[in-house]
Amino acid sequence: MQGQQLIDSLLRKLPEAKADTDKIKLLNLLSITYKTIDPNEGIRLANEQLELAIALGKNKGVGQAYNALGVNYYHKSNYTKALEYFNKALVLFTEESGAGTYGSIISHIAVIYQEIGNYQKALEYNLKSLELDLQIGDSINIGGDYGNIGIIYLLKKDYNKALEYDFKSLAIFQQLNDKDGLAHNFGNIGNVYKEQKNYIKALEYDAKALDLFRELGDNNGIAINLGNIGSIYAELARDLDSPGKQDRIVPQGSKKVFLENAIRYLSESISLSKKIGQLDNIIEFSKNQYEAYMMSGNLDSAFASYLQYTTYKDSVYSAENKLKIADLETERELAVKDKLIQIKKLELVQKRNERIILIISLVLVLIVAGFFIRQFMVQKRRNLLLSKEKKRHLERIEKQKNVMGDIAYTHSHEVSGQVATILGLVDVFNLGDYTDPDNKVVIDGIAETAVKLDVIVKDMIIKENMINSSKTGGAV
Repeated sequence: MQGQQLIDSLLRKLPEAKADTDKIKLLNLLSITYKTIDPNEGIRLANEQLELAIALGKNKGVGQAYNALGVNYYHKSNYTKALEYFNKALVLFTEESGAGTYGSIISHIAVIYQEIGNYQKALEYNLKSLELDLQIGDSINIGGDYGNIGIIYLLKKDYNKALEYDFKSLAIFQQLNDKDGLAHNFGNIGNVYKEQKNYIKALEYDAKALDLFRELGDNNGIAINLGNIGSIYAELARDLDSPGKQDRIVPQGSKKVFLENAIRYLSESISLSKKIGQLDNIIEFSKNQYEAYMMSGNLDSAFASYLQYTTYKDSVYSAENKLKIADLETERELAVKDKLIQIKKLELVQKRNERIILIISLVLVLIVAGFFIRQFMVQKRRNLLLSKEKKRHLERIEKQKNVMGDIAYTHSHEVSGQVATILGLVDVFNLGDYTDPDNKVVIDGIAETAVKLDVIVKDMIIKENMINSSKTGGAV
């Protein structure tokens, strides 16, 4: 959607939009779209966008609002005000931070220099805009840049170069099926053919442009092409009084018919231009209207048209306004330099902060690394102590095992043997005759065996004490 259709669609969304970035974008699109339909409304919406962007702290939105204000003031032919806002926008944008928006603003400034007759400055800005748009591959703006460069070459009377860039632009907009771009391009080509005296081609392309602008609801485009067609008819009437020109390509018609068409189209253009506040259109087409009235013999209307022409021209193209534009250019350059200085300072502060953060990060890493190393060493010592303790514990177990083995061996062999001896001697004791001399031998044997058994038991007790001593850690 474009033109009034797009505006109607956006206006339906506006009441429901929250006060956020999306509303900023919505207001910006509305303002830009209004530029050729009602620039006063476009200015109101841009100021609303500016207030919201400032309140939310959105610098990009602020810059885009300044750009929208510049575009709408340009369409009111208030070039000093337009340039003031474009310069404010450029301070907030750089080639790196927003090449597309930056290039668009550069392109708008180029048109202002074109309007005040500084074609060389306009060409420089247009070529810079084209360079930026080619870098980011912005097809629509590339098409627009080619068209703007074509206009400059037209004004410099290099018609072949003008058509070269116009047809480059046309090819892009045909590929994109961009009606707005096509409409502007048809009008540009029509202007070149007019200067080449190919009036049939000029009328053909201006008619195509007028039809598309009417379809889009673009009042400024309609006014310009009505004026262009009226100017062509005035030129045709003038050329009829200049016989002998062999390079003209003209349609059939009489001087009277040409002048009637000229006055009708020019009057419609001026009326619409007054409605939308497009002063530049009024200036150009009032002059053409004055010439048409003069050729038709209507001197009163001619005088009124000339008075209108001079009045509006003085208000727009006065020396004072040109001086203001030059001052604004100087102010912008100073503001951009100040902005660059601020950016450099911020970069230095950022680099210093980055170094501080890096140093702090390294210190933290060393502290953390030291902590983990210390924990590792402590754990290593603990593991070493546990390993030694485990070794000692195994040694104790081994000693205990040996002692228990000795005790078991002594019990199974020596103790059992002595007990068996005692039991054997008891069996041979003569219980029926205590006076039996053999009983004494038995008693002596039992006593001797008991002494041996006592030695063995004491030895076992000593070994058992060794085991208990190991359990308490006394042997470590």
